[in-house]
Amino acid sequence: MIVGTFSGCAGTMPTLVTETKPAPVRDADWYIEEGINVFARHEYEKAIALWEQAVVLNPRHTVTHNFLGLAYFRRGEDGKAVLAFEKAIAFDPGFGEAFNNLGYVLFRQRQYTPAMESFQRTLAIDPNHLEARQNFKLALEAQAGNLDGWAHTLAEEAGHAEDLDQKIALYQRALEVDSTHARIRNNLGVALYYNGELPPAMIQFQRAIAIDSRLAESYNNLGYILLDLARYPEAVVQFNAALDIDPGFIDAYNNLGKALAGSGDINGAIAAWESTLIIEPANRVAKHYLTKYHHP
Repeated sequence: MIVGTFSGCAGTMPTLVTETKPAPVRDADWYIEEGINVFARHEYEKAIALWEQAVVLNPRHTVTHNFLGLAYFRRGEDGKAVLAFEKAIAFDPGFGEAFNNLGYVLFRQRQYTPAMESFQRTLAIDPNHLEARQNFKLALEAQAGNLDGWAHTLAEEAGHAEDLDQKIALYQRALEVDSTHARIRNNLGVALYYNGELPPAMIQFQRAIAIDSRLAESYNNLGYILLDLARYPEAVVQFNAALDIDPGFIDAYNNLGKALAGSGDINGAIAAWESTLIIEPANRVAKHYLTKYHHP
């Protein structure tokens, strides 16, 4: 399997409401629920209109202001998002989610110190808030010069995009902002691979490794393409490199087994799949191949 990951997000999004019951009066709750429905369909302009109407009917409803901030954020209107989150906080200074979301907008604007302060406010309210803790670490890394907030945000949007061409375009934009971000290059390579663009994908994995020689995913992903091309000995080298960095990398063990089998080293392949089962005894891929090669 080829893999790509990215972490960090602007707080918890509202949950899709699958059914809206007709109401005799369109009160604030009705507009809030309708806004949640259209937000879940990525119709942010409609969501904003509905939630703004809810605010007219209930001006001090903190959750609605937070929802408005999320919708403005998704539309790229950072200034309006900040105002909405600040209103939510003004009405409820204990609303940790709004502090986290405000911090993320500031992070994407490269205002790392106030972003960290906002994340810390969330953690003071809820010490177990995982996203705020992750976002604080991202801002700390960015302040140290190891990460660009805007590039990270573009890459995160690419991770959420369903269309491959859109994913690729967003990752490429992120790399225009920060060409030295190894994980963004890795994820661009993954998107290119699934778009059938194998040579460009290989280039991105190679560049990711050149930037960060400890990024095990990129070795695995480069090996996977070599496996696809039946370049088995070269693939074996890449999977072994991934496992040297991360000895618990299950996908790399399974892929190594396939590459060794392709090279004719069945005993080595069996040993690789057995290593998978030591880590994850129920792993179906390893069990399948061990059965295929008549190994109990």
